Amino acid sequence: MQSADHFSYDEYDRLTRAYVDQRGDVNYPGLKRDLAALKAFIDQLAAMSPENKPEWFPGEDERKRYYLTAYNAYIVFYAASAYPDKHGLWSKLGLFKNKDIILGGRKLTLNDLEHSIIRKEFLDPRIHFALNCGARGCPPLKAGVIAQNATENELEEAARRFINDPANVRFDESSLTLYLSKIFDWFEGDFLNYLRVKRGLAAPHIVQYLALYLRGSSAETFSNAPATAITIKYLAYDKGLNEQ
Repeated sequence: MQSADHFSYDEYDRLTRAYVDQRGDVNYPGLKRDLAALKAFIDQLAAMSPENKPEWFPGEDERKRYYLTAYNAYIVFYAASAYPDKHGLWSKLGLFKNKDIILGGRKLTLNDLEHSIIRKEFLDPRIHFALNCGARGCPPLKAGVIAQNATENELEEAARRFINDPANVRFDESSLTLYLSKIFDWFEGDFLNYLRVKRGLAAPHIVQYLALYLRGSSAETFSNAPATAITIKYLAYDKGLNEQ
């Protein structure tokens, strides 16, 4: 139940722990049976946000926590509502991402939330490792809510986990070929802008961002190779629903 003086993530935390597994896949039939509880959380998002209740979301960490949770909650709500129909997820117009949503009384779309609020306000490319679009090619949906005052730590962990998963990033030392998730293609500008603004690199390259997180046997070769010597190829993006 929502407290009178703060925003409660308890119901979203319970639902994702109950219906999301360690791989980030969702038990949509089970969640659909519990859809009323998820709708109650959606109603909280619709009523309260950092815009109309700024005192409840002090600091950038808590604003990020709210907006990242809101995005994922609305995606899984629409996916569960439509299930077992999966065709709308990646339609020509991106049906789910163009759905109307309400945050703190303000009507917008999921695309608005991602591009006009989350990306624009925070200038933090790690958000791309925390936002889940309902497809298997996306970063995994987290089971449980981001802990209070822990958004920074969780984004660091999400970046490290995503970049060190060979399904998303692979480096062939023999050919100096870097295989990347399409996320690094679609949002390359966000990663380069971070390197430019936050790291002071005048002519940044995507490999310089990956080098911040990549670990393992090839990490040293990757870090020492000139960026211009590395060939980048993008991996196929799995648009299938992230269902169990």
